[in-house]
Amino acid sequence: MPIPKLSRHVYACILGILLVSILPALGAENAPAGWPPADESGFQGAVTIVSVTEEDNCGIAVARVPYLGILGDQKTGLARVVVPLDRRHNGKKLPAFCHVHYEKDLGGQKRWAKKGWAYFTAAYIDAAGESPIDVSIGNGYNLARAIIQWACRCGFTDPARLHIDGGSQGGYMALAMAADMFPVTSVTADCPVVNWAYNIAYIEHNRTWSCSTKDPKESPLPVLGMVTMLADMAYAYFPRDLSHESWYLVSPISALDRITAPVLIIESTGDMLVPMEQFTDRDIIPWDKSLFPEGYERDFLKLTACEPARKRLEDLIPPESVFRTVLPPQEGSFPFTRDMVLDPSKVPDKKPDTIDRPWSPNHQWNLCYMNEGPPLPHAGHNSMFWSTSADKFIRHYQRSPVPHLLLTPRKLEHLLRRWSGNLEGVPVLNTGAPANRLNYPDAEKRDVESALRAFAECGAEHVSRLRDLYQQSPIKPWGDALPASVLP
Repeated sequence: MPIPKLSRHVYACILGILLVSILPALGAENAPAGWPPADESGFQGAVTIVSVTEEDNCGIAVARVPYLGILGDQKTGLARVVVPLDRRHNGKKLPAFCHVHYEKDLGGQKRWAKKGWAYFTAAYIDAAGESPIDVSIGNGYNLARAIIQWACRCGFTDPARLHIDGGSQGGYMALAMAADMFPVTSVTADCPVVNWAYNIAYIEHNRTWSCSTKDPKESPLPVLGMVTMLADMAYAYFPRDLSHESWYLVSPISALDRITAPVLIIESTGDMLVPMEQFTDRDIIPWDKSLFPEGYERDFLKLTACEPARKRLEDLIPPESVFRTVLPPQEGSFPFTRDMVLDPSKVPDKKPDTIDRPWSPNHQWNLCYMNEGPPLPHAGHNSMFWSTSADKFIRHYQRSPVPHLLLTPRKLEHLLRRWSGNLEGVPVLNTGAPANRLNYPDAEKRDVESALRAFAECGAEHVSRLRDLYQQSPIKPWGDALPASVLP
């Protein structure tokens, strides 16, 4: 009888089972507690393991992550996690490091894993595959939170310790996930979009010049032209009317009171993709109009048509919570030429030494601005070459005590609304329907309960904080008393 042909999916599942079964022979004696990950079952949103391998003293697993999309439809994505196989971490739970939206390269994951993290990232396949990348405010958002939920459920991670990281759209996502998830212990966001109402309006206004040629690389604003499709991807979900409140509601500035973790943001005066004007009205360096097409605009108030979004980040965060730094150009830094931008091989070999990004352990918001002078029309996020590091910030919060004030009244209310399936402030789609910003109900309930329990297990002060805030909360899904599932 002929052997039946199997689909790629079935082959992948069989391979995953075989690899999981042989991992102990591959060095699992040095694995963290709970490694390797296993298939989940018994609830909607349960993750299945596609493959488990070992490479360079690291364990690597790829998982298929089911989730509900922005339209409420059932979808799946892929995620990859890397952990250290090192006797120093043998039998221990690891803090989770989630790089959101853009896929982190495997080499980068392994570098962080060797610093003691379980490092998670989305793993994308092209548009013809099951896990294509989507715009961050669309299904990208829903996939990111489903991956974080899985990261917190993994037996080898410490559910009370989560760092979230991302850049550009991923920087936006890091802030958005920090507002949505708990407990988040630290956040790094590079050049994040904090105000979509302004940023999409900026892209749209300058489309005339950024997309003036068939190939954006030949336009006066080449890198901006390459990202203009983000606006078109966003219009697949949200109204083209840029005065619509949804553009405010998808922005981190609408949820700042739910971001309770320490945050380190880096941004540059010459950013052509996420203009610094959405962060502050200070230290803005006027562009040289002789270098730009006539009509190019980046003025914050001129472009922001959505009324509630006409606030910059620094207008909205308490000044006493901010540690603000403006970095002068690094020694050895240099401006990008158009040739360097379009052909990275032309970037000089000699680059500046890496410097630490300034930050303060006594402030929640650490804003680091790179003063590179005015923007250049051919630039991307930077008009000069910089080499900076957030390692000291990340390392500090990797093991530092989890403060009981991490849980706030607004944060707890949001978590309880997630558990109840009753969010507020949800953006509206271009169909008039509310966007779906929740996973399967079972997955949401499990995530909220385990998050609150992980927080409560940090100490008696945390238990007291949780009890007190629950009594004050306008949302009490469990009645007057917290259930045993969230108390140690």
